[in-house]
Amino acid sequence: MRCEMTELIRVQVMLEKSDQAELQEIAQEQGKSVSEILRELVRRYLEEQRRAETERFRRTLAKVREIRERNAARYGVYEGDILRDVRDEYEREQKEKWQ
Repeated sequence: MRCEMTELIRVQVMLEKSDQAELQEIAQEQGKSVSEILRELVRRYLEEQRRAETERFRRTLAKVREIRERNAARYGVYEGDILRDVRDEYEREQKEKWQ
């Protein structure tokens, strides 16, 4: 349970009657309000979504790393400064156009 004071906003949620009854029962058993139970459920869901997103990101990075390693083994690694080299080539092309 959160200790800090947070600003709460009112929202309206439509629930099935059986779900509302079960929530009410759980709230009574735990000595909490239905709102507290719902806030806890929402927080858990949001945390789960953040963890899942982090895991998807981690898997994507692993795939990118694998592709980079496979390409490095197949084609080698460019040792130059690619941005500088591209910029130099662009400037050479521009000079040739205007000469």
